[in-house]
Amino acid sequence: MKRVRIGLLGCGTVGGGFVQLVEREGARIRARHGVELSITRILVRDAAKERAIADRALLTTAATDVIDDDTCDVVVETVGGVHAAAAFVRRALARRRHVVTANKALLATAGGELFAAAARSGVAIGFEASVCGGVPVVGALRRGLAGDSIESIRGILNGTSNYVLTRMEAGLSLAEALACAQERGFAEADPSLDLSGEDAAQKLRILAELAFDAPPRRTRVDGIASITVADVEHARRNGRVLRQVAEATRVHGGVELTVETRALPANDPLARVVDEQNAVVIRGRAVGEICLSGRGAGSMPTAAAVLADVLEIAAA
Repeated sequence: MKRVRIGLLGCGTVGGGFVQLVEREGARIRARHGVELSITRILVRDAAKERAIADRALLTTAATDVIDDDTCDVVVETVGGVHAAAAFVRRALARRRHVVTANKALLATAGGELFAAAARSGVAIGFEASVCGGVPVVGALRRGLAGDSIESIRGILNGTSNYVLTRMEAGLSLAEALACAQERGFAEADPSLDLSGEDAAQKLRILAELAFDAPPRRTRVDGIASITVADVEHARRNGRVLRQVAEATRVHGGVELTVETRALPANDPLARVVDEQNAVVIRGRAVGEICLSGRGAGSMPTAAAVLADVLEIAAA
């Protein structure tokens, strides 16, 4: 039985879900994968806050307690943001800890530097959860489609915007739909990155860097903040639905990235993606077109992707 000891940075939506999954799936993982998972320390902002953690002695407010623990094999980063997360990950990599992160902003901002640091230390960075939550699109591009030449990627990468647009089809205003998304935990208190299209653009850049051997040449980003119920109704009268679509296309001399609201015909696979679901359509020269879809937002889908990365590192 292989033992993998995990240091967890953050115990919010994703981190808390990860703790639950490790506890719930532990017996199955031992039986199927031959891996014993244990969480050694958990970084939190407030150690006195009530949490569903059986062993509160694991909690600490000092990141060094997690990262510098010599028994730790893998550091799981779920704190979000860029500055603090980057410092934590740099420290973990310097101490030759494998890292798993769900942080797309971190990878979009400092990914090149961090992957180089991981290579120097001989450790891995898992980041399946950084794009599309529980939809395994990163793994598909890194492994399943590694033998093909990717021509384009097109998808719904932001669950919040998709939820809002879907609710607007029922007659809610954008503000009302956004409030529903926040109540259900699909949207942050500050949803500006979601509504502006920047969240989808960060995720698209991660996928493009995996898929193409040419650098992104141009990025055009347009969000959904100006969309009205009248726009949604106009699209419906014309047999279409509005969706925020992120697309990366190989063009002469590079790759073009766009994020924009499009009126999609009913037979488009992305038109059938509703609420917080994500979907990605990948076109390869050999395989043609494939579509991956599923829950792209929420605690458990994202935590499941984090756990999958931990298990992949354990199997290496």
